[in-house]
Amino acid sequence: MKKYFVFLAVSLFTIQFAKADHDMLTMDMGRLPQKAQELVRTHFAQEKLSYIKIEEEILSTDYEARFESGTEIEFTGSGEWKSIDCRYSAVPEAVMPANIVAYVKQNFPNVHITKIEKDGRYYEVELSNRLDLYFDHNGNYAGFDD
Repeated sequence: MKKYFVFLAVSLFTIQFAKADHDMLTMDMGRLPQKAQELVRTHFAQEKLSYIKIEEEILSTDYEARFESGTEIEFTGSGEWKSIDCRYSAVPEAVMPANIVAYVKQNFPNVHITKIEKDGRYYEVELSNRLDLYFDHNGNYAGFDD
């Protein structure tokens, strides 16, 4: 009887894992969290949406909006941006911490930020000259990689 119960519990757990981890593509901007929708409407209104990828996992949901220009924005389940990659153009300054923007303008006046990624510990910024800069979670310069 005990073996049967363990087998049943493991089977149910496995089924839940299989059901909970999947991706979906959509063109419906309404599927993004409200905060993500606001960022797109405010700073990327001129961009034409190619698709939205929704990655549902057991404990989290992530979103990726891709535009025809090649711009990609990744969002957390709450709608906070995780990365903004504009590839061929500048990331809008208003979405980035002001001290990162100021540092780049002061030290690299002839380039622009094409990509920014963040996690809980740091920001990684890619410049149009392909130099990568690192900033701490407060936006203070921490180093570079070329």
